[in-house]
Parts: sequence; structure tokens; C-alpha cells
Amino acid sequence: MKDDDVIDLTRYFDQDTKGEASTKRPSFSVFGGSGDRSRFALPIWRSIDLVGGRRGALVWVPEGVATDPKAEFVLDLGSDPARTEFSLAGAGAADACDPPAVFEAAEGVAVFLGMRDGKNWFLLVDDYGPSGATTGYSRGDLLFLAGECAGLLFFRELAEAGEKLDWE
Repeated sequence: MKDDDVIDLTRYFDQDTKGEASTKRPSFSVFGGSGDRSRFALPIWRSIDLVGGRRGALVWVPEGVATDPKAEFVLDLGSDPARTEFSLAGAGAADACDPPAVFEAAEGVAVFLGMRDGKNWFLLVDDYGPSGATTGYSRGDLLFLAGECAGLLFFRELAEAGEKLDWE
């Protein structure tokens, strides 16, 4: 069964996390958002807003590697087209821990979602803008949003699906 509902993100354009008027740009660019992958938009958008970044993504790296992450889905509030090159500083320890695990570095926050078919999957939020720091966020809220992404990946089998985009 396909879900033809449109995800309305506009309510997030005009407010920051405290409900005040926001200075965020009122547009965004997406990479990898066709078909059912569009379902990642809302939890990643909320993660960006929660952490105070301008770019969120679902990325993977081969097991045992923490360099050159491959973007599966990107929501970018700071560039058009969406930037697809990432760094996962500190996330190389994911092989030695159980998901979810949060890795924080100056360039971003990564949440280890799990491993499937030799790939370590992460929710990543970065590009904090001129201040270079997060706004201070609730770790529990971030883990909840990461759980939504993990559910789409592993229970809807996107991690195994390869090019398959439509879930029936």
C-alpha cells in the first residue's frame, strides 16, 4: 500500500525551537528523496531543528570504516543542490557499541542506527552555521527521531532494498 500524503514541513519554517520567529531560510534541498524515501524528511527535519544544524542526512559506511560516508538521504537547509559529502569524526567506534549511540564532534552529531549487510548506518546533523555549536538539545528527543529513521531503514527494509524505493 502506498502513502500518497504530502508531508507539510512549512510549520517549521517560521518558528525556532522556542516558538519564536526564526531566521532560517524558508527553503530546502533534498537528495535521495524520491518515492518512499521521502518518509525520512520529517524525522530528519525535526533532528536538524532540534540540534540547530542546517543539514541532516541518513548515511552509511562499510563496517570497520568511518571515512567517506555514502549519503542515502539528505535534507539541506544551507545549499541548493544538497551537499552530499560528509565527515563522521568519532563515529569509527560504532563497531564496538550497540545502537543507538550518539557521537558528538565540532562538525556534527551522528547517531549510530545499526548495521545491516556490512553497512553501519547513521543519522547525521551538521553545519551549525557561524556559531559552530549546537543549540543544546534533548538527547532523548534526538534518539527518538533516530529511532524513527531506524524503523524506516530496518523494519521497512530500506537498508536491504538497494534501488527498490517503493514499499508495498
